[in-house]
Amino acid sequence: MGQYLSPGVYVEEVSGGSKPIEGVGTSTGAFVGIAKMGPIGVAKEIANWTQFVNTFGSYTADGYLAYAVSQFFSEGGTRCYVVRTCHYEDDKKTSASSTATLKDDKNDDTINVTASSDGKWSEDVSIEIKKATDLADGVKLIVKYKGTEEIFDNLTNANIEEIVNNKSAFIRMSREDPERIPKVDQTVKLAGGKDGIKDDDGKSTLIAADFEGDEKLQNGLHAFDTVDDINIVAIPDGAANKDINKDVISAGLKYCGLRKDCFFIADPTGDLDPMAVRTFRSGLNSSYGALYYPWVIISDPLTGKKKTMPPSGAVAGTYAHTDSVRGVHKAPAGISEGFLDSVSGVERIITKSEHDGLNPVGINVIRSFPTSGICIWGARTLSADPEWKYINIRRLFLFLEESIDKGTQWVVFEPNDPALWGKVKRNLTAFLSRVWRDGALFGGTPEEAFYVKVDAENNPPEVRDAGQLVIEVGVAPVRPAEFVIIRISQKTLEK
Repeated sequence: MGQYLSPGVYVEEVSGGSKPIEGVGTSTGAFVGIAKMGPIGVAKEIANWTQFVNTFGSYTADGYLAYAVSQFFSEGGTRCYVVRTCHYEDDKKTSASSTATLKDDKNDDTINVTASSDGKWSEDVSIEIKKATDLADGVKLIVKYKGTEEIFDNLTNANIEEIVNNKSAFIRMSREDPERIPKVDQTVKLAGGKDGIKDDDGKSTLIAADFEGDEKLQNGLHAFDTVDDINIVAIPDGAANKDINKDVISAGLKYCGLRKDCFFIADPTGDLDPMAVRTFRSGLNSSYGALYYPWVIISDPLTGKKKTMPPSGAVAGTYAHTDSVRGVHKAPAGISEGFLDSVSGVERIITKSEHDGLNPVGINVIRSFPTSGICIWGARTLSADPEWKYINIRRLFLFLEESIDKGTQWVVFEPNDPALWGKVKRNLTAFLSRVWRDGALFGGTPEEAFYVKVDAENNPPEVRDAGQLVIEVGVAPVRPAEFVIIRISQKTLEK
């Protein structure tokens, strides 16, 4: 409060004590897999399919990542992070960028050219040097890649590296002598690129650790360590190799479980019958993930033919879409929210009797119905704990916990007294009331749906003396109507 030394009107801003809690996002995808190009071991934010193609290239026969991301956006996803991986040996990636060398007028090496990212893709990149249009001592550099041309004109010794390195999508340049410029009328082609995913015989070199990544290297899943807002995690390329797939799933479940702010969508190995997928599912126990079966069929943009692929990309998009139109409390399944627009069929038609043996063990079946189409027909986690049986319950609690965590940071270092307790209770009650009104909590009144307790009983002197503030929150989540039972009986007409 300022000093008042002369008559007048003094306006002051006074905090009302209300710190509204905002709900965190729940629909951001996170994918790890094999891509044609792009940075390796780095999480890149992708907002649409065009951006993915510009960063990681389009579809490739070597992996499912591009297909999964395409399905994510087709099913309603709007934002994701993508990590490209390769095989690592002794903490070093086995991929490599293609290179080439430009000559000067004396036919000596002058500029080293390297592809913008690792992989065989860059072996289709060529560079042509011509005379500049307007500068007598300048050059024109033309970069060609599969029908795409980048033209950099009127380049000089002073700016050739800066302009090309800042603007080219395909190459990077470096040189030791800044006074030497490449001679005109020469063409070079990049060579030596390695994807780091296969050996010389064409056999995959990828192991589960290449997808899981390393906390120190921050690659694979651990490339997301610095990304706070991922919610839906998938590794579609793990399912391509039956020898490592279960280890990949275990790594994904463990990662999400340790973070406690995201959920893993697991893919079984392809071409499994119902008995085999039950065997595959055994041993997996986590409320932070779910398994979907069988694989789905799409029309392959590369060949125009049918292609079977893991369902995680389409399922992740369904999660994101359901969150946006209904809320995270709605199970991402059913004939409406669970309908898969981006698929044309399923690898195996699952019958009702087969489904009866899969649903109780936490295998979410993708069914093909004559009138409803291809739909997700399951909403169970991989948890053995009945309390966390349903996907939407686990994801709702992830949403509540993270929202409350972020929305109460202002409390730290505040005086721990009844005034603070009252503010905290009001803020939490206001937030949970909104969640209840959205239909996420069970009960006809807020009092039936949740409670917030922060008072002297759970904050006695010894707790306050330890510098702690204990806030107790209880909520009653709405569970899905998984089994709809309609009882019909005959009515006897009275005479």
